[in-house]
Amino acid sequence: MIEIERKFILRDAAVINELKARDIDVQQKEVTQIYVKITPLEEIRFREASGVFTITQKSGIGLAREENESETDAKSFKKALKSAVAAPIKKTRFLFKLDGAACNVDIFHGALEGLVTFEAEFASEREAAEFSLPEFIAAHVTGEVTEDERYKNKNLALFGLPQGSFDAQKCIEILRNSPGLELNLPSYIGAMDAMRTVFFQIFTLLGRHLNEYASSSDAEALHQIRINLRKTRSLLKIFAPVFDCKTARHFLLNFKKLAELTNQKRDIDVFCEFLQKQKGFEGLASELEILSKTLAKSVQAELQSEEANEILRDWEVFLREGSDFFKGELGDAPIKKIVAKSMRAQILRLKKSLSNLSQTTENAQFHKCRIEIKRLRYLSEIFGSGFGFPAAKKCFKKSKILQETFGSLQDADIWLGLLAHVKSGAEQKRIDKLQAKIYKKIYELRSEILDSKPKILKSLTKLSHGLKIYYI
Repeated sequence: MIEIERKFILRDAAVINELKARDIDVQQKEVTQIYVKITPLEEIRFREASGVFTITQKSGIGLAREENESETDAKSFKKALKSAVAAPIKKTRFLFKLDGAACNVDIFHGALEGLVTFEAEFASEREAAEFSLPEFIAAHVTGEVTEDERYKNKNLALFGLPQGSFDAQKCIEILRNSPGLELNLPSYIGAMDAMRTVFFQIFTLLGRHLNEYASSSDAEALHQIRINLRKTRSLLKIFAPVFDCKTARHFLLNFKKLAELTNQKRDIDVFCEFLQKQKGFEGLASELEILSKTLAKSVQAELQSEEANEILRDWEVFLREGSDFFKGELGDAPIKKIVAKSMRAQILRLKKSLSNLSQTTENAQFHKCRIEIKRLRYLSEIFGSGFGFPAAKKCFKKSKILQETFGSLQDADIWLGLLAHVKSGAEQKRIDKLQAKIYKKIYELRSEILDSKPKILKSLTKLSHGLKIYYI
């Protein structure tokens, strides 16, 4: 059959009371619908409406679309939930007739809270064109969206509410005092506003940890400094088309210099923490603690230097002023589409890197793969909440676990490298035994990564397919 309908946005749900006041028979249903396939011209939808289950296939765009619907069951619906490619839509639907035309008002819930729509279905395009809204409904209408693809249910499931404004400057002022707030960026805002906001949150957290480290030399504060510098650099690389290339290269280089100031201190701390758990190396661990404290003073001085402060001041100016730095080729593109495309590109790089790992691969290649999976983790932590379909959630969770395993492998490699340069009073036999223990740990971690490789590659493939629909 051909579905011919017109859709309007309502100011609120008050029209329901007017329908009832006019003694119009209204049926109410609680609806949950999910999508297992979405393309620009086709969709496959499963729906539960007050205990009745249906599967619908639609094709086409605009006023008239082909529609095929049939009944299904709860078991099929539950199975479809696991294969969903977008967030579920929940709404309360009120069905009624006006002058013989089947109509409904949908009140959306959850992430789409506040959206209320009126739809009317017709037997022909001529009827649709001649349809005039009754005055009591027209009084509640804010606009017609029949031809606006953003308001199709499939796109609401993918991108959320298209209306509304976003004040990046206001968000920046809020984050200045509360940088720990969870960002939930609207899908349709431009990449410039989105990345300014994300970068400013990271910058504010970085500043707080820099101040904390300056006053306490706390190892966790230094760790967080490193994380926020890496996040900034990763996002500058991943979203390169959003920024001015020359300026981005300048900040990439300088943030790299800041991060490298902390490398030796971090390596000594990791090695010291490891040795403290080993019998017979208490003296060496104590010596390393003294060295770590000396390094801490040097790192503190470098991070508080005029050169470092100038880099951070320049970066803050770019973020606060929303300069031309953010007006690259894709600066105005919707952030969710850019994130989906960038995330998918990162997945392809990661899959290639993972596929090249084997029992004979050197550790250095494992460490390069760790960087790729870490970039995906940063993307999922910052933007992952916008991709709520099951394949995404599973993959983000698996990637996080695997990245931690890669991190443990790198730490063990660092221990091995540092231990090779140790000159201590400990017996050589004891050092050899400790080296053997580290080698064993490295072998176990490499095996764990390689054993998990088929599953994570499969999960990454599913996520990649799911992301593609957000920007095609």
